Formats: sequence, structure tokens, C-alpha cells
Amino acid sequence: MAVFANLREYLHAFRLLARVLILNLVRTAGYRMDTYRYGTDRHQYGVIIRPKAGQEKSAVIFFCHGGGWRQGFPGLFRFVGYYFADLGYTTILAGYRKVPRHVFPVQAEDTAYALKAGIERLGEQGSFCDKAILAGHSAGAHLVTYLACSDILDKMGLDKKLIKGVISISGPINFAECKNSYVTRVINGLAVTEESKKQADPYLHLKKDADIPILCIHGDRDPIVEPANSVTFVNRINEIREGLGKLIMVSGSGHNNINELFWKGLDEHKEMDDWIRGLLPD
Repeated sequence: MAVFANLREYLHAFRLLARVLILNLVRTAGYRMDTYRYGTDRHQYGVIIRPKAGQEKSAVIFFCHGGGWRQGFPGLFRFVGYYFADLGYTTILAGYRKVPRHVFPVQAEDTAYALKAGIERLGEQGSFCDKAILAGHSAGAHLVTYLACSDILDKMGLDKKLIKGVISISGPINFAECKNSYVTRVINGLAVTEESKKQADPYLHLKKDADIPILCIHGDRDPIVEPANSVTFVNRINEIREGLGKLIMVSGSGHNNINELFWKGLDEHKEMDDWIRGLLPD
């Protein structure tokens, strides 16, 4: 059964890629785009997508892509930026250095630097940003959740009060619940020692003073990253502070086709949008 589930997921991924390429090509009119660098490596850059003129809000959505920490690039996820731009939010799509050449905590450090540099770039262009929501899919969900739960932003000189919430989509955010052989291999490639695995696990960084709301969205048929990652994370953060975590379990969705949220192919996008608006009132 696991073989068929994984095969189905690969087919979803190919269909998703085809649709993403089309969306990225046809939905460009009116959006303002910019690219910035925050380091010398080819992966150390970000793409900024801003709403059409006159529709921009002061809040930013910072999105980190997935790909097992070893593949993917910001430009492929322009459709995410277009989605949030239609809601009035500027989106920063972040790149980061990849496994196996670079291992943890490089990816988390790059994500923090990309956030800081992106906000600075917006400031240089006259856009004041006083609040942000961090979001990501799969490996990207892991990275933004880690940023919110650990002290890395403090070390980078970023005020955590800027972060109003986190959206984890299909995120491996509790390593104890990652049972898929592929995921365990890529985690072992990301964090090469037992100590670094503990350091990289967002679940183990949950503290009693946690105060950043987290929305976990997961497909109930995800064969790659088990839904228990999101379930246990939300349960734990709500034990710390009731109501801080929210879970949206998407019926019938797998690991990759859950990205249909961003072209309104899943009704759950409305619940996500309402959650965002609740944290970022106009």
C-alpha cells in the first residue's frame, strides 16, 4: 500500500508542476516583482512579489519553499506570491542553501537572513513593514516553524514581535512522527548527528512562554510527512497556551496537491485566509 501511496504522490507532483508552470506564466500582469541577494551562494536570494498599485498593506507574508532541504527555488513558487498579493500582502519568497553540501543549521540561518534582508529591501523601497506571517510547505514549513520556536531570530538581531503567526503546510515539525523512509533519510542528511537532529527539531524547541500563533495545515492522506506531525504539534502548543495552535486537516489531500490552496482549488483556503486576517487586521 505504501508503494501505491508514494506513486500517487509522485503523479500529484507532476500534475502540480504542470499547473504551477502555467500559473506562473499567465498570472504576471500588474504584480510588482523584485529580486534581492543576501549572500554569495547562488541559493542565497529572495523574490519579492507586491500587490497591484494601490492595494498594498503594511504586513508581509514570508514564504519558504519545500523540496527536502535539497531542491527547489523561490521562482517556482511565484503562484504563492500572486495568491497573497490578491489579498493585499507583499510576499517574500526565500531561497536557502541546500543539502548535502550544506547541513543544519545553515538552512535555518539562511532563512533568517533572507527574512531580515527582505524586510530591509522593502524599507529601502519605501515600504514600512511592522508585522509578518511566516509560511512554508514541507521542508520550508519546518524552517519557518523552527524560526518561530527557537532563538535564532534573536541571534540575528530580528525582533520576534514582528512575527504575528506561522503557517506550516505539510511540515515535518515533530521528527518523532516522521516514519516515512524517504523523510528519515533526508532528515539524516539535514542533521548528521543525533545532537543536531535534536537541535533541528521544532517540536523540541516549544517553550512554556510560546506566544506566536501557529496554523498547521495537513492532508489526511499525506504519505510523505505523516499528519501526526501537525496533530501532535498543535496539541502540544495548545497545552502550553490554549488557542495558540490551530489545525486544518484537509480531507483527501496528499503531500503536494495540498498546494491547490493557493489557486483556491481547496475550500480550506477560506479558513486560512480568515486566520490570516484575524492576525493582520486592516
